[in-house]
Amino acid sequence: MRERKSKTNYLLPVAFVLILILALAWGIRYMRTALMKLTIDERSYQLEEMVTQIRENLNSGLQTHWNLVSGLNNAVHGIHFESDGDVRDNIVHLENDFCTALYGCRVMLLDEQGTAYLSDGPAGIWYDVSHLIDGEKRHTFVSETDSIDGSFLVFSQELDAPITMGQNQLRFNHILLLKDIQTVKQYYTTTTYGGSAATYIIKSNGTLAYFDADEDDVIGARNVYKALREAEYVQGQSFDLVREDLDADGIAVANILLDGSEYYYCLTSLSDYDMALMLLIPADAVAVSTMSMMDSTVRMLTIFMSALVLLLLLAAISFVSVQRIIQKVKIEQETNRELNRLRLEAESANSAKSTFLNNMSHDIRTPMNAIIGFTNIALKQEPRPEIRSCLEKISDSSEHLLTLINDVLDLSRIESGKIQLTPAPVDITEVVDTVVNVTHGFLSNRNLSFRYNLETPQARYVLADAVRIREVLVNILGNAVKFTNDGGTIDFDVSYRPGADGGHMFACYRIADTGVGMSGDFVEHIFDEFSQEENSARTQYKGSGLGMAITKRYVDLMGGTIRVESEKGRGSTFIVEIPMEITDESRVQKREHGAGSYEQLSGVKVLLAEDNELNAEIATIQLEELGMHITRAADGREAVRAFAENPPGTFDVILMDIMMPEMNGYEATAAIRSLPERPDAAQIPIIAMTANAFAEDVQASLDAGMNGHLSKPIVIDEVAKTIARNINI
Repeated sequence: MRERKSKTNYLLPVAFVLILILALAWGIRYMRTALMKLTIDERSYQLEEMVTQIRENLNSGLQTHWNLVSGLNNAVHGIHFESDGDVRDNIVHLENDFCTALYGCRVMLLDEQGTAYLSDGPAGIWYDVSHLIDGEKRHTFVSETDSIDGSFLVFSQELDAPITMGQNQLRFNHILLLKDIQTVKQYYTTTTYGGSAATYIIKSNGTLAYFDADEDDVIGARNVYKALREAEYVQGQSFDLVREDLDADGIAVANILLDGSEYYYCLTSLSDYDMALMLLIPADAVAVSTMSMMDSTVRMLTIFMSALVLLLLLAAISFVSVQRIIQKVKIEQETNRELNRLRLEAESANSAKSTFLNNMSHDIRTPMNAIIGFTNIALKQEPRPEIRSCLEKISDSSEHLLTLINDVLDLSRIESGKIQLTPAPVDITEVVDTVVNVTHGFLSNRNLSFRYNLETPQARYVLADAVRIREVLVNILGNAVKFTNDGGTIDFDVSYRPGADGGHMFACYRIADTGVGMSGDFVEHIFDEFSQEENSARTQYKGSGLGMAITKRYVDLMGGTIRVESEKGRGSTFIVEIPMEITDESRVQKREHGAGSYEQLSGVKVLLAEDNELNAEIATIQLEELGMHITRAADGREAVRAFAENPPGTFDVILMDIMMPEMNGYEATAAIRSLPERPDAAQIPIIAMTANAFAEDVQASLDAGMNGHLSKPIVIDEVAKTIARNINI
């Protein structure tokens, strides 16, 4: 009985202490929850009130810019320009007349081909044109265009009456106002929180468009929404709940922990401008009165909490450890999901880029073939001197445009890894001789002294990509000719030195000129894309600013080095060193010297498969001038029928376009090769003549059973040589 009483006496105090501890714990938790809710409510209310006012100020300020756009639209109503120079001058007048600089804005016109025109001239293809194709007349969005440095808020208006330019009546359909995103600051600047508020302008996809604060960005992420989603939230909040409030009310508030510090942020959507505004403020700068009250209460509760600390310490440690493990698992899972998503996006983007490059190459080369072809045909008609001068200028401009197109496509393909080196046994001295001959062609009608010193190596035969080496040297020498005034000098020195072992060597090329030279600052950027030291260089010397970037990429691919020494007004010196593997002379394929005279092609019967009327007309005229007989098929199916329905010997060769309706060139070739009871179907030469000009297109033609590949715009000499070679003349 006594033992039972002793236990009862022992258990009652213990039970009382446990009940008291539980009551205190519940009371502290209840009070803390109530105080935290009060703090959050007060902070949230303050933030929402302030951000709502900022949003109204921002909307009001930005609406002024639409009034400006309307005025610009009326000012250019139905104007016709003679040249892009007139377009540039008109933009300058518009910016002066409407005082766009006061608003931190620039005016841009966009033609129907997607080319952007600014006050300093055409700025190339504007890749944000995708925002304008949904049928709406007005658009507003944040842009980080490659055409202009900086980030901009774009106000786009479809013109009521399109602008036209030149004899071809090139149409301009949109006028745009580009507002520097930094100038938006005047509408949201606030001193309410003593300058501790950080402002973020965020694109609809979560990407940071602009950050403004006195301190560094504590979020520190390119995609703000992603960073907010991964942040630790207070009081059971989450980014998903924030997005729900944002979508429902246009504004949402939450508090998070970043690097151990508590912050409040308020998001408000600016749906009319395809962006959102966010204020991020340290928690100790918000609701100061509530924080003071909470601190006093916490001090009073500290005495009671001390008794619970020892009891709860182990549980807290266990809880924190479990939470950390759970958080790490969540972060790892989220990271893996994000990496998988990014991988899929990268694969999709790479595929889309390849498709775009192929389509762009084909679609541009097809009309270029017509322009160059008909210009050459017209030049052969002995036109009047003034007409000949115009035609020659068209021909020069067409060739220049084709060079620019090739530069852009080549650089994109280098960056995507599409271009691979193809080392082959070559006589390295013949490569240099070819470069010298090409340079002599550059010097026609120029008063320049071209001096060259070509060392003969002990080992002339090497494994090298001759095409890429020629392109590198011709590019540098072409620039030397271009940027050296008449009366100047260009030196080309070639030497060789031993490599790492007896089976390798280095080819050393030194190209020096007495041209305009470059400043020290620009030399550091000479190999950047679209780099030209002066704005006038693009028009004075012609070029895209991609030549040296491509040159550097090719030298890097070949494992070589390129150095530049230059001084403004004193000329430039380029030094290129490329490693090469030595090989035997027996492995070098000797060059063919000619493929017969054009007279030998007289009477050759050609089946021409070409769906484009202009390209068919050009090819027919040029081939008939060489004495050949042409039968044209309008598509692949018609080409197969023409071959099948005529007896053997009707045709000596087939020129096959690739992209045709009904049946493409690959399918038509396969169909001809497989024709039953036609032994000549397997032997007749089939040559691709197409705007598909990449290396993989050449290989695809050969894989389809064709005997050769000719790229548009066609060069009739190459066409004649290829035909002669394949019919064994």
